[in-house]
Amino acid sequence: MTPDRCPGCGTKLEPDMLACPNCPMSFPEGDGDSGATANPLKESKYYQFVFPILFFGAIAMIVWYLGSGLMHLGQESAQSNDSGNLSGIPRIPAPPSHPAESAKPPEEAPTVSIVAVDENGAPAAKGAAGRRPPAAAVAEWRLRGTVYDLTTLKPLGGVSLVFADEETNATIKTRSDSQGRYRVIVPPLDGRGYAVAIDKNGYATNYLDPSNEDGVREKDAEERKAMARDLSSTLGAAHATVQSESAEPLVTDFYLAPRL
Repeated sequence: MTPDRCPGCGTKLEPDMLACPNCPMSFPEGDGDSGATANPLKESKYYQFVFPILFFGAIAMIVWYLGSGLMHLGQESAQSNDSGNLSGIPRIPAPPSHPAESAKPPEEAPTVSIVAVDENGAPAAKGAAGRRPPAAAVAEWRLRGTVYDLTTLKPLGGVSLVFADEETNATIKTRSDSQGRYRVIVPPLDGRGYAVAIDKNGYATNYLDPSNEDGVREKDAEERKAMARDLSSTLGAAHATVQSESAEPLVTDFYLAPRL
């Protein structure tokens, strides 16, 4: 049944109108006998706000849901980046501390200790003044020097040098380069040195004892040749020993005698 005025907006209505022209309110025909009227919800003055409220409420829910999802995703991404950065930070290794360099004593000159040995390789007896001091507490000995021809004083390349620990029979081998130079790094020995055996084709296995080489370059050619003859004619090789007492490179030169 159509009312005189619209319950929603108050617009005056004609008797045969089934809906209000100014609002969503409708007026379905009712049963005159039963006295049925239009839906009271639709006739309410708040009915026109129902659909806008539902529409904007749905939009607000969607926006809130999407915002929450994006926020959660951003937090997970940040945590993932933080953990990735922590695990992926390149670790710069500390510069290796070389034990030999760290143990270097200030202003200490390299020294060499020479011990004569007999035919059996045993150290020759010496007095108290000739006893060897204990080896310095270093991680390695760096041995180097040059091998020369005793008569010509020219460097000899391709010379085989063997450094032997006579207590353990451990040996370390090296060869001189074209300039006669040799370099070798050996483990330190406690209270003893390495016996040095030298071999070169055309030269005697005996060599000038490094402890007696002082002044050899000041000698004339005839004197050096006489020394070479003595070394070449000596039976049995007498090996000198070298023992470092500091972290500095130990320089020891050797002079070989040509075979007669």
